[in-house]
Amino acid sequence: MATHTSKEHTSPDITVAVTDMIQAIRSHNLERIKQCYEQATDTQRTAQLRHCFEAASSHTSNYEHYQNIAAHCISQHGLPAGVIAGLNTTERVDFFMPALQAASAFNATNHQGNTFLHCLFANPANPLPPFNYIRSLLLFERNESLAEALVIRNHQGFNALEAYLSFNPQHSALPQHELTAWLALCEALRKLGGVNNDNLTKVMTHLNGPNMAGLSGNQHRLTLIASYYQVSVSSLSTMN
Repeated sequence: MATHTSKEHTSPDITVAVTDMIQAIRSHNLERIKQCYEQATDTQRTAQLRHCFEAASSHTSNYEHYQNIAAHCISQHGLPAGVIAGLNTTERVDFFMPALQAASAFNATNHQGNTFLHCLFANPANPLPPFNYIRSLLLFERNESLAEALVIRNHQGFNALEAYLSFNPQHSALPQHELTAWLALCEALRKLGGVNNDNLTKVMTHLNGPNMAGLSGNQHRLTLIASYYQVSVSSLSTMN
């Protein structure tokens, strides 16, 4: 799921842990599968769960089978921090959704303090930020705790929407349905008390830094920032 070094990929311990999981799955013994996961380290568990996702993606007829295995393992023995950074596409979130629900793990964070929402929104590889996808999930009663994940701030002090504003380099205009969903998520955050206007300066400073493209001439991103912090676009010009 998450990015790993080549050394980690070739680690004998990782290989053994994944092999053990494969054998446990082939045994069709759920207790053996869960025990295999329980006895693994967090790094090994990450590799085992990555195998389940990749196997499900390659063999769609067994998709729910692997999805249920992941859900059983995570609900009883936890979501390893190494998986969170890998939950950065809707396909991966879909696969792990039953596990996140069963384990109440929407607000789980990794070593950077990021939830899966931070990783999902900031991922530049997504053609469009999945705001409408997350907004739709929030409508389901079983996902009530998902709203809490929107409020969580990482070690840099950014919540998931601010992570998008600060780190996602895709500055093209959002289609109407995604823009509508963005505004709905902003409103949800305000109701939860999750908007910190002191972060406006941090967001603008980061976007105008040497590692980003800057906001010169990018009216759409300025509009999103203004809508989030409820300030005028013109007031941002002195910060740009």
